[in-house]
Amino acid sequence: MTALRRKAVIRGCPMKPLDCKSRCDICNKPRNKGNHTKCSAERQARAQEKGNEQ
Repeated sequence: MTALRRKAVIRGCPMKPLDCKSRCDICNKPRNKGNHTKCSAERQARAQEKGNEQ
């Protein structure tokens, strides 16, 4: 069955594996479980603070 699956292609090249971590860096829970909107807001706030310091 795996021979019948298509590989994702972008601009004529096969896609590389994503560089996403499997665990959330804020709450340390798996990213595929639960709601991470609070974590996302915290991450954006940190990035904005980091951007303002420069």
